[in-house]
Amino acid sequence: MNDIRIVFLNLFLQPLESQLPVNTKPALLPDGVYQKICNDAVEDAVKNEFLAACSECDCETIADVRNGVGEASLEEAYDLFCSTRQHTGVPVVLVDGETLGRVTNLRNAAAYIAKGLRQSVDDVLQKFSWLDSHGSPAATPSQRVEAVEWFEELKTAIDPNTGVAFSISPPVCWLFRSHHGNHNANDDIANDADCLPCRLGLPGLLNDEQTYETGLDYLCMVVAAAGASNVRASNFCHSGYLGVRDIWEPGGMTAPIPYGPNPCVAKGGLPEILSDAVGYRHIVEPLRIVRT
Repeated sequence: MNDIRIVFLNLFLQPLESQLPVNTKPALLPDGVYQKICNDAVEDAVKNEFLAACSECDCETIADVRNGVGEASLEEAYDLFCSTRQHTGVPVVLVDGETLGRVTNLRNAAAYIAKGLRQSVDDVLQKFSWLDSHGSPAATPSQRVEAVEWFEELKTAIDPNTGVAFSISPPVCWLFRSHHGNHNANDDIANDADCLPCRLGLPGLLNDEQTYETGLDYLCMVVAAAGASNVRASNFCHSGYLGVRDIWEPGGMTAPIPYGPNPCVAKGGLPEILSDAVGYRHIVEPLRIVRT
């Protein structure tokens, strides 16, 4: 009898978040988001801590707060909770010699580099266009040499604004693995670059109008796996609330933008992983620029 009392006493003294069942859903948390969190591979303790953090929210988005709908949004609570968990995740082992893919908004990447190198955004955009062997018009031999020299300098440069080398996506880098089974993401870029922004579910293509924005340029890069550290599987803590609500899925595969080009959506997602910031010095050529 004393043993039974001790068991019940220990249960009573456990922290609140460990007692909270995973099936307790905050009233305003959409069912779809809740199901994604329940299906994620993250420990139940983390899920429960998050659900408890959202229990007092009185509206869904930050926009709702601005519009006077409420004062405490799910979006803000979600993003605050996840901000300290960016380096978590189940470890992923890569293959020796593997290459990974990275696709990012070209203008945003150019603006970051231009600020650090004290160059104009247009100049950086020009250099990237000369590095693209599929660009039109094609770069002249002298332009190509100039761009290659510039890129080699970028690989070794230190950003004066941060004191560290230029990285392709600080502090968390989303990368994709080849789905061809050969561990070479360059095959996906070489053979299907036009569909990658859609298939990767890039958040910059999400909008309330659910229309696929065209005319956006994306930079496709190949990363040497040896340059990726703390490689891990993605979980709900790695993406902002709106990204998880609208596009992210548990299970290690990207989810295509649902209103993207039908042929691209039909191809499905790609295996996704995360790593700590990857420096430009770990980028291997070729570079590609694709336009939506």
